[in-house]
Amino acid sequence: MQDYHQLDIWNRAMDYAVAVYEFIASLPEQEKYNLASQLRRAVTSAPLNIAEGCGTASNTEFGRFLGFAYRSLKEAVTALELCQRLYPSLPQDRTHSLIDEGNQISKMIYALMQRLDPGNPLR
Repeated sequence: MQDYHQLDIWNRAMDYAVAVYEFIASLPEQEKYNLASQLRRAVTSAPLNIAEGCGTASNTEFGRFLGFAYRSLKEAVTALELCQRLYPSLPQDRTHSLIDEGNQISKMIYALMQRLDPGNPLR
């Protein structure tokens, strides 16, 4: 299809993954294998699926991978919201900005999905 390096959503998803990884370092040690691990998987899934989708042969397939990325971002945002509730001593402005960025990237992905196939809202 196209070079994913040129897609704004891939670049933002990559930057977002790095920012979330940095945030994870501030979580309590007891979350190392629980919430932190889940959050890492969800946040890395988004740019990986965008890149994989760019290598597909059709817009329908690309849209399917964008759907995976979209859902992974929703999972990451939910995990961050859970962090807010479980650990109110964490910097709330940092958590809030990560939640906001995750939602913004999700909207970008959803808009691209709609352009690829306006009749199929989510794969």
